Amino acid sequence: MQIRAIVHIIGVLMVGLAFAMFLSSLVAAAYQEEDLFSMIVAGVTTMVVGMAMFFGSGRPTEKMEVSHRSAFAIVTFGWLAACILGALPYFFYAQFPAFINSDAPLNAAGEIERNSELLTHKADCAEDTGLGREFCSFTNSVFESTSGFTTTGATILEAGLWASPDSRRGGLPHGLLFWRAVTHFLGGMGIIVFGVALLPLLGVGGMQLFKAEVPGPVKDKMAPRVAETARLLWKVYAGLTIVQFLLLLATGQGPFLSICHAFATMATGGFSPLASSIETLQSPASEWIIALFMLLAGANFSLHFNSLRRRRLVHWRDSEFRFYFGVVAVISVVLALVLWIENKNGPLEATRASVFQILSVMTTTGFSSTDFNLWGVGAKMLLLSTFFIGGCAGSTGGGIKCVRVFLMGKLAITELKRLVHPHGVIQSRLGGGVVPISVVNSVAGFIALYLGVYLISVVLFALMDYDLITSITVVGATLGNIGPGLGDVGPAANYNFFESGLKWHQIFLMIIGRLEIYSVLIVLTPEFWRK
Repeated sequence: MQIRAIVHIIGVLMVGLAFAMFLSSLVAAAYQEEDLFSMIVAGVTTMVVGMAMFFGSGRPTEKMEVSHRSAFAIVTFGWLAACILGALPYFFYAQFPAFINSDAPLNAAGEIERNSELLTHKADCAEDTGLGREFCSFTNSVFESTSGFTTTGATILEAGLWASPDSRRGGLPHGLLFWRAVTHFLGGMGIIVFGVALLPLLGVGGMQLFKAEVPGPVKDKMAPRVAETARLLWKVYAGLTIVQFLLLLATGQGPFLSICHAFATMATGGFSPLASSIETLQSPASEWIIALFMLLAGANFSLHFNSLRRRRLVHWRDSEFRFYFGVVAVISVVLALVLWIENKNGPLEATRASVFQILSVMTTTGFSSTDFNLWGVGAKMLLLSTFFIGGCAGSTGGGIKCVRVFLMGKLAITELKRLVHPHGVIQSRLGGGVVPISVVNSVAGFIALYLGVYLISVVLFALMDYDLITSITVVGATLGNIGPGLGDVGPAANYNFFESGLKWHQIFLMIIGRLEIYSVLIVLTPEFWRK
């Protein structure tokens, strides 16, 4: 095991994380709010930890190729370190006095009426009151951080998100909410993939890291060098984010909400500064823009790159994308009809709500344009049917992934054909080529492991006396990195009511779901640590 290499590379990633915190500090400084001190301290702490790991492990004297086992360790412990250190801005905000701009919450609230329910002071952990009081618990802070980096979008905040898009009146400060969005942006394409783009500058090879982190059963390189592939992925990712930001800005959202929602959309994360998510905007134009970019975020990013390079759309040639688009289209049409008939929605409203929510759940973004927990049983079951599919391989979406579901469907059809023609040579094909048996075995093993973890976790929540709908969807929402579920974890609810032990289990589910189970569970096996 390359212990020094593991520590060295994780140190580099933590230094990068510290700079992201300093960027959020600039936002806090620009708005002159009370989170500035905590953001700076969190950034300095993360920088010190990263630099200590970087210099303490020694710099490589020549190009160092990361081994297969070390790559899994770097990915697992790198994400774990990011989730823990990423919790510091939340935790420090709740725990430390506001030495800078301490009157900002009161000023943001404006004229306070008697008996007003607006929160006008920062958290007081001793009294369990004020803005961000949920972050007095380090478990809650890690939960929020993990939910951000894994692009799950589940939150423990009971209060503090903005009731209106016009101002933070009675809500958390801009810098802290911007940090939530930044964790999405970094986690969307993957902080490890980002690191791979930089590792050659440090004399460290990154192919094994790229294979360990990039989701999906097949890892295709868009360029001969893996670092160049990672950079191309990030360019496409950042470019689409900028385009969406500009389009949302044109709808009148304002720069802050536009950038937060763009970060959350392209990362398929779902964190919004607004208490009622996208519903608060009351803007059909914003909903359609976000829906379009959720569709793009759930597709394989190599398709976007190839389309830009060839200057023509190549998406429809990809069988996985056709399956992905077909599922979204069919279920959206059926759901729109159900909403039109059951909920008496108008046809345009029903269509917009169905397309938005199907894309939000299937791509594991987790935005809500309406409280779908209030829908009828039929509509909720249609939504639930997309919980396990996820986006395409090579996208920022979570879940099982469309290519795996598609391959298992083709495998089932192939087995039926073999029963009819027992002596025939019948093979599963994908994209014009024969699917190797190693890929089929990998996909079958992944789905079996995924469902095994899912069922065990559902039983655990049920044994803790949570109702069946909540137990089923809370595990699907965290393991699939979706965010909102049904029952007690609907889009209008939060995760703060769970016991600390179950929150740590949810943290575990979010991480293994984001890293596709194998990368984490393999590190927990005794064989992994044997020489």
